Amino acid sequence: MVVSETPRVSVVICNYNYGRFLNQAIKSVLEQDYPEIEVVVVDDGSTDNSRDIIDQWGSRIISCFKENGGQVSGYNTGFQRTTGDIIIFLDADDYLELGAISTIVCAFTPETVKVHYRMRMVDENSYALGPVFPKRIATGDVSSLLRDGVLYASSPGSGNAYRRSSLCKLMPLPKLSQDPHGADFYTIYGISLLGEVTLATEQPLANYRVHQLSSKNAVWGNAASKAKIKEPERSYRRYANMRKWLYERLGSRGALPEKIRDFSLEKQGYAQKILDSQTYVEQLRVGGPYLVRHLIPALARREDVYARLALGMWGVLVLVLPKPIGRPLMVYVCNPS
Repeated sequence: MVVSETPRVSVVICNYNYGRFLNQAIKSVLEQDYPEIEVVVVDDGSTDNSRDIIDQWGSRIISCFKENGGQVSGYNTGFQRTTGDIIIFLDADDYLELGAISTIVCAFTPETVKVHYRMRMVDENSYALGPVFPKRIATGDVSSLLRDGVLYASSPGSGNAYRRSSLCKLMPLPKLSQDPHGADFYTIYGISLLGEVTLATEQPLANYRVHQLSSKNAVWGNAASKAKIKEPERSYRRYANMRKWLYERLGSRGALPEKIRDFSLEKQGYAQKILDSQTYVEQLRVGGPYLVRHLIPALARREDVYARLALGMWGVLVLVLPKPIGRPLMVYVCNPS
């Protein structure tokens, strides 16, 4: 796929009560310098002013209003309304950089099923917070990682663009009443079984907004937050669901190992175990077994020897240091924002 073919790009904006950010998300797509773009806005039963904002854009966008059903149903509904050759699912609180879509289209090759790109972290008022992530990002045929029980390094939802013909083999995504979210988990990892993953550019092409209402916040990154980290249990449940779904959709090509042990997930569960400890003795009693049984086996899958040593030392330090001292180390590795 090259620019001269001028493939059509469909951007699906999934929204739920993000009316104050929605205009910026829509505007960031419509102001792109690429000629073949359609915008599909799916409102998932918002109770704020989102509908009024969507209606103001008139025929410049395709609007879908539905009852609240979660991110998975939003992806499924939006995808059904698209006609593009390339599909981007943009969270309503995120937005694209100028020129992003042209760069994304140029990155597609005949073997590419997904192009991903780094994102700049911004606050509620769109001020840059500093971090550009992910630092590690995989390219090429990454299916071997997934088949080895490792979730390859990827941008989150808004940082991905998918080839429609490949995405059609996966859609619709599995709707589960006990977990109606995590749509990007299914598309990001499922698509990697169908072809190559490409990095668009070293520069960030989208902005990832962190704000009080966002699920992007985590307890170790926000001292005032009362929320609990749900990783790694939540992602392991989603992986089990994805494993079953992919086998149903792709047959033997979608066969994956029964379990994954991924350091990017385990480090969060490890940090939460320590933060939940009420005393230093409990910290050692709970954190020690988790370190040995979960964190170290997951870390052993890392190819970089120096990274294994450094992160192994990190695991030991946050275990033995008092929480006021160890917490900054947890934040540095788990949530650098």
